[in-house]
Amino acid sequence: MGTPEILIPAIRQYKHNTGGDGFVVGYDKEGVNKIVIDLQNQIIDLKACLRTCANSAKGGLDQYS
Repeated sequence: MGTPEILIPAIRQYKHNTGGDGFVVGYDKEGVNKIVIDLQNQIIDLKACLRTCANSAKGGLDQYS
């Protein structure tokens, strides 16, 4: 399994400090935190939309179009 596309901006590549030619890949903590916060906000917005849909006799999607 490869890296999920959403995490690619947070990938950082570093050269080994053991004298070898290899590289180490890690994730930037701030980058990952931003991605997670953005996803959490999207989930909150989607939940609000679903609540509106469930509570509206018209279907509630008019305000999101």
